[in-house]
Amino acid sequence: MKNSARVNFREAGKEAQAQDAAAVATQQSALAPEDAPAPAAPEQGSFNWYKNWYPVAIADDLDPLKPFATKLLGKELVVWRDAEGQWRCFQDKCPHRLAPLSEGRIEPSDGTLQCSYHGWRYSGSGTAAAIPQAHFDGEQVERTAIASKRSCVASYPTQVLLGMIWVWPESGLVAFIESAAVEPAVNQRVRDIDPGKVALTTNQNYVRDFTVAYDILYENISDQSHVPFAHHGVANNRTSPWAAHFAVTNVKGDLGSADGYMYDLEWSPDAINPPIRQRVRGVPPTYIEYFTPKENGAFTALWFHVVPLDEHTTRVFNHAVIVQPMHPALKALAAARPRWIDHMLLNEIFDGDMAYLAKASQYAKERDPGGNTWAQDYYLPAGADKSAIAFRKWYHGRGAGGYVRAAGGTPSRPPQLTREQIMDRWHQHTAHCPSCSKALARARGGQQVMAALAAAMVLLTAARLGVGAAPASLAAIGPMAAAAGALAFSRLLTRKLQAWIWR
Repeated sequence: MKNSARVNFREAGKEAQAQDAAAVATQQSALAPEDAPAPAAPEQGSFNWYKNWYPVAIADDLDPLKPFATKLLGKELVVWRDAEGQWRCFQDKCPHRLAPLSEGRIEPSDGTLQCSYHGWRYSGSGTAAAIPQAHFDGEQVERTAIASKRSCVASYPTQVLLGMIWVWPESGLVAFIESAAVEPAVNQRVRDIDPGKVALTTNQNYVRDFTVAYDILYENISDQSHVPFAHHGVANNRTSPWAAHFAVTNVKGDLGSADGYMYDLEWSPDAINPPIRQRVRGVPPTYIEYFTPKENGAFTALWFHVVPLDEHTTRVFNHAVIVQPMHPALKALAAARPRWIDHMLLNEIFDGDMAYLAKASQYAKERDPGGNTWAQDYYLPAGADKSAIAFRKWYHGRGAGGYVRAAGGTPSRPPQLTREQIMDRWHQHTAHCPSCSKALARARGGQQVMAALAAAMVLLTAARLGVGAAPASLAAIGPMAAAAGALAFSRLLTRKLQAWIWR
């Protein structure tokens, strides 16, 4: 996305937020209790989980003609695009009879969001645009019902930045005013750089929902010392001479609500070359960045957004760029690489963590569901453990132990899950990724073609033998060899299909 386009969009977004704020003011008293402004964190100066931007989706991955259901901080939400091309976010609950609006549709005639239960329609600001049953009773009856604050649906500030849809998880007039003054935590280097200087993008906006608590997953992504062992043979190597080389230095924690912590990390990401130095930064509530400086201003930036959907489910976004000189032909070739290639590798990498993390999450919250006993439960003697310590100090300090406890609630214990639920790639990623779902459909089609080809070759062999061809003749062996090849390729496709569905 070019800078000029971003600036124009940002200005347009702020103007749209200002317009929405006026409309939202009319529905302020109609907010459900769970959508009222969240209570302040219990300690002065602590981080407020509800007054921040969170990415919830990649804009290009969503169908603009269909509502998208999501969660954020335990709230059920629906994201949709209105007639002006603005992405909107509502509480996923129709105020009429509480049906989920995410099961609704976008009305083609005016771009409103229609509840499929009784046909109520809503404008982008959350105010009702049409109430069919009231209209039947009379136009004035409908106008009166539409003017009522009780017919409004809670609307949340929304914007698009770096291709991601961001949501501010408070509704109401104050939320629209406050959110307009806050910038999301994003990779500023990539946001401001000339796109022509980006030689290569990797991981390509990978998104996956994990059945692991936010704090456990954020801690995991902040720590690279597990990589040679948990991801042996996939992304690193435990037999490498650099496998245990992890130097965490210059740790700066408790930097304030804008920066949770940062530190320098020395390690070998590929287990082949000698260790390099990276700067790691954690910016609450979602951002983790690994920055590798190179000569002449070149660099590699790998970043994640770790988003708490609810207490026990976390959405992870991952992307990376390499900024350095590269031959135009190589750049074009790299840019043509489909996203699903990177995503399949990332599925393998994350699956290497999930079985451990799901169980670790249960153990970490046995004595206290909020994980506040981490200092007694963890034994962290190595220098590489400083990254986990830095995160935990922020999370249980300024972060007040998570959004539930910060709002005065009581955290719940994680559920017991099967391995199939933990490793469910289809529901966690593939079903929502256009690139991977299309590749899966093509692979299934290829599998059927190969199976049909194998059957046809067997029938051809039988026909030739039936008219007198010798079993050892080319006329008989040729079709059977083709059948064997088709079956082998079909089995290969079957294994690939499995990679998109389950580990």
